[in-house]
Amino acid sequence: MTDITPNISQNEDSIPFWRDTRVLGILAQIAFLAAVILAAAWILSNVLANMDKLGAFRCADGSSSFLCGFNFLNIDAQFDIGETTFITYDPSNPFSRALIVGALNTLRVAFFGIILATLLGTFAGIARLSPNWLISNIAKWYVDLMRNTPLLLQLFFLYFGVILLLPPIREAIQPFGLPIFMSQRGIDMPWPVLMPSGNLLLIFALVAVIIATAIWVVLGRQEIAQGKRTHRPLWVLAVLLVIITAGWFAARAAGTGNQAALVQTELGVTEFADLSGIVQQRLGIDNLTDVPQLVEAGTLSQEMVDAAALKVCALRDDSTEINLAAELRQASIPFAVQRFNRVNLVVDAFTAGECDLYVADQESLHAVADAGAQISVAELPLRLSLPSLQGLNFAGGYKLTPNFAAILIGLVLYTGAFIAEIVRAGIQSVPKGQSEAARALGLSETQRLQLVVLPQALRVIIPPLTSQYLNLVKNSSLAIAVGYPDLWSTAFITLNQSGQAVQVFIIVMASYLSFSLFISFLLNWYNQRIALVER
Repeated sequence: MTDITPNISQNEDSIPFWRDTRVLGILAQIAFLAAVILAAAWILSNVLANMDKLGAFRCADGSSSFLCGFNFLNIDAQFDIGETTFITYDPSNPFSRALIVGALNTLRVAFFGIILATLLGTFAGIARLSPNWLISNIAKWYVDLMRNTPLLLQLFFLYFGVILLLPPIREAIQPFGLPIFMSQRGIDMPWPVLMPSGNLLLIFALVAVIIATAIWVVLGRQEIAQGKRTHRPLWVLAVLLVIITAGWFAARAAGTGNQAALVQTELGVTEFADLSGIVQQRLGIDNLTDVPQLVEAGTLSQEMVDAAALKVCALRDDSTEINLAAELRQASIPFAVQRFNRVNLVVDAFTAGECDLYVADQESLHAVADAGAQISVAELPLRLSLPSLQGLNFAGGYKLTPNFAAILIGLVLYTGAFIAEIVRAGIQSVPKGQSEAARALGLSETQRLQLVVLPQALRVIIPPLTSQYLNLVKNSSLAIAVGYPDLWSTAFITLNQSGQAVQVFIIVMASYLSFSLFISFLLNWYNQRIALVER
């Protein structure tokens, strides 16, 4: 019988290497990598050579060093920054501090933007899947409008077409009668402020969080081991309330005697309760709580109330002023605050009789105790600073400047639309059988989303969500379009002032790279925590 099996050589070594696709692929990658390295080396060499000719790397002693190229950061910036965060700044500070202020402003936008965009995107994504026709379509129109409109156009519309068209400051909009004021100068809103004794409250709160976390973990393990509910949320809430409440009273006791006010001797005041009598005598009334009704009835005019109000001298942005203002407001005592930048100016104004009270801590008042009668002012660990119109601007509370409000709202609306689509897709990726099983068990829609759908959808949501967070941070560089002094804005001014273009770009690129790597690290770590463990 004839053997018709084809004679195929089993020796693969007979194929020449120049025809082997595996070898050719490796050689092509090596050649491409070498070309990239050579191109990068040529560009870097060209840049360094030209910078060396310009003397960019020349040190003060005549030698050359790469680090000396950044000595310009120690030169006075000589330009102002309209908005600072966490640290002070003035034009006499060096370029390095100006760039730090810009970086902090960028981080401020990124921090609040990520939180608000996540909340907005989550609600909009869930709303898109709502069986309610109106809610679903409103969410759809929002997503379609934001995603298909350039971000820069949205920022211009918000800044020039909305915020700057708000009424003047004396006609500020106050929505629903709340202490929130919207005007051409921004949005002023209440803001919590810690008093000196509030540090003790923070320690108690930190201890409460640690203990509550430990209880949550231990009870969770018991639920898994025993298969019984341990009511973890109730236990955690009870622990938080008990410890924080104890911390509140402990901090309040520790703050007794911390703050005081110096009152003009001729007013005859011996304690805080006597202050109301001074204003009552000036207005000729028996009860200060009747002032709003008397003004409305025309018996008193607002000018009369302003003239009779207590005049308070205080150091600008000092917590003692916020504490005294809260006490005066609680006692319905009209007052007006005159703020100074330095303590000696406050003392001079008080001794000159320009104000009735000088408020400060006990230690500061001890040096000028002979200038007036000292009264104690009760201190709470946490006070709410409320905005109030003082002259031509609002004082107190927290101010969203028009520039910051425009960039923050614009980034939140724009990024929230993309996050909404990610959330919608993540929810739809969960098999419908999971939702049907949840409904069969009698779970409500909120429980179904919270306990069944969203935990599984997070595994799909987190990876693309990381990209949106990074986009938000990088898109914050458009803040220069609305005049907000972010990192790129201050870097651009630094570049023009110093002429060190390459060094400034290196700093900016390294900063944005650091922001992106940090966010990616956090979300990748969280993504690994919630990933399914396969056998």
